[in-house]
Amino acid sequence: MSAILKAWSLVDQIYFYCSRLQYVNEEEKNVFRVKLLRYRGRNLFLSNGASIQTGDILLKIHLHNCLLMNEMINIENDTKRALYVYKRVEESMPSLGHFISNHPQNNTIKGIIGITFLHRGVSRLGFEVKEIENPHYKSVKQIGLKPLFILCHLNKQQPWKEKNLVPKFLIMSKEQLLSRYLKDA
Repeated sequence: MSAILKAWSLVDQIYFYCSRLQYVNEEEKNVFRVKLLRYRGRNLFLSNGASIQTGDILLKIHLHNCLLMNEMINIENDTKRALYVYKRVEESMPSLGHFISNHPQNNTIKGIIGITFLHRGVSRLGFEVKEIENPHYKSVKQIGLKPLFILCHLNKQQPWKEKNLVPKFLIMSKEQLLSRYLKDA
């Protein structure tokens, strides 16, 4: 497992550089790495009345999976691993709020968006789960995320045969993020 994590760490560094990601707060080992994007999908309507429309600027969030895997190397139980990831995401949300509120394009950022298989329970963090409508985009994301899932579940019997892996959008408006995680905002 150690050799796999070292190889993954190298690939992760290349991916980080090529994808133009930024650390939210590297010193405090925030689990998010981010980049701005212009939303290209169908209009999304959120429960707080916010809407995300084609052309809106969003902050795309990426979990720093390599960091998380290194931190969880001794946790073998899938439930404990899921709870650990949940806790680390929750702890990282205030820094994400500060990152957006201090960003030079703060006024144009409408919210945050991510794509993941891990969407159970995220509403407690303030995220809304939305279907990926475009079947081609969904397939590409499924193909791209599946190797990561397999790598994270090597302790599981044949993780590549998992059938319920459907990527979904996790989305939160900027107002929701700031009001929930920055009490002084």
